[in-house]
Amino acid sequence: MAEQVAAFLAERDDPRPLFLYFCTADPHRSGQFRQDIAGRPDSFGNLVEPRSGVSEPTYSPGEVLVPDFLPDTAICRAELAQYYQSVSRVDAGLGRLRQALDEQGLAENMVLIYTSDHGIAFPGAKTTVYEPGLRVPLVVHDARSLRRGQACEALVSLVDLTPTLLDLAGGAFPPNRFHGRSLAPLLAEPQRSVGWDRVYASHTFHEVTMYYPMRAVRTEQFKLIWNLASGLPYPFASDLWEAPTWQDLWRRQPEGLYGRRKIADYLQRPAWELYDLRSDPDELHNLAESPEHADVLGQLQAELRAFQERTGDPWLSKWSYE
Repeated sequence: MAEQVAAFLAERDDPRPLFLYFCTADPHRSGQFRQDIAGRPDSFGNLVEPRSGVSEPTYSPGEVLVPDFLPDTAICRAELAQYYQSVSRVDAGLGRLRQALDEQGLAENMVLIYTSDHGIAFPGAKTTVYEPGLRVPLVVHDARSLRRGQACEALVSLVDLTPTLLDLAGGAFPPNRFHGRSLAPLLAEPQRSVGWDRVYASHTFHEVTMYYPMRAVRTEQFKLIWNLASGLPYPFASDLWEAPTWQDLWRRQPEGLYGRRKIADYLQRPAWELYDLRSDPDELHNLAESPEHADVLGQLQAELRAFQERTGDPWLSKWSYE
């Protein structure tokens, strides 16, 4: 993909500013993972062509880091090793892309934003609004800025990207046209936090067979999740259901744990989930029925309903008919 971009840039004779959307296939399941889980899983089976000249790193399953929300099993470690390998392919491609921009003299006047559309492609992250599903990398490099290497703790959302790009490009636009807002003030002042203390999340479906609408609001301390289809078992995207890590546990220990969460709790969820992320970062202790947190629950429910009203959410109707 990077080589194709390089060829495009070399042939380009248009002096106008350029917008490039570089959407890599990795890290992503190739679809070639339907095999006996007793063998090495091949979930992330995209390959590097030998002619590319890229030396692809590999990782030892025994040495990989296993996130808390995943089970520390041999199958999961083997699958994670392939996932980290696929992430390294992205690193190589991004490096080649940056080289191509340098070669064409574009790097000194560019804004490069690196992010992902969802969390890691394992059950418990992708297709959920739990922290592993919502937290994604977001790196912004503005070659025109003198600021480098600064971290920002503000709560932001991917819906902020479009107004940010328009703002950085110097285009005039009505802010009320977008659900998000420009992140330019944070780029100028990374330590700024006032007014950036909550985000909203929405999931409706991943595939037609994975329909399970959820809405969420997350503050610096609490997260409220509304499972609008809580009466139904939680469905799976097909690649996650067939993932060796999930199938291994589902076949051996269907009543056990997936990471730190009970498999039964992952599959059957209550209407409301309220978590104190400071004391419970793994989102294991639902406080929605806690009398001590009734005020927090009510406040966040009101904020969530207001969010639905602002965004024209068709599921706003559930407040009135149930």
